[in-house]
Amino acid sequence: MQLKLHIGDIKRPATDVDSRGQVTGADTTVASSVPFALRPLRGREREIARQEFASASVMVTMHTDPTWALTSEDKIVRTSGPNSGRELNIGYVFDEELDGRDTKIICGEAV
Repeated sequence: MQLKLHIGDIKRPATDVDSRGQVTGADTTVASSVPFALRPLRGREREIARQEFASASVMVTMHTDPTWALTSEDKIVRTSGPNSGRELNIGYVFDEELDGRDTKIICGEAV
């Protein structure tokens, strides 16, 4: 169990499309003020993660709710600290027990 030192909102991109096929509207907030732990991927772990998700750079650990149904289209937006507003794109969600108690998420920094 890691200390959850960061806080962020989980957002899902808008899916509304206008007459020209452009995505419009604001992102939907799936969960807000979620505490999470953040650590950089290291060595072989990073090499393996980048085979599946090219921009993989960090591992996020958090308690999730199964009703959130996190996917690789979602993102975590940091809401506290000096990096407030920075986004982490979700690449892979690993919930071994399928109960949300200790969910590991491989993310990449949004550019």
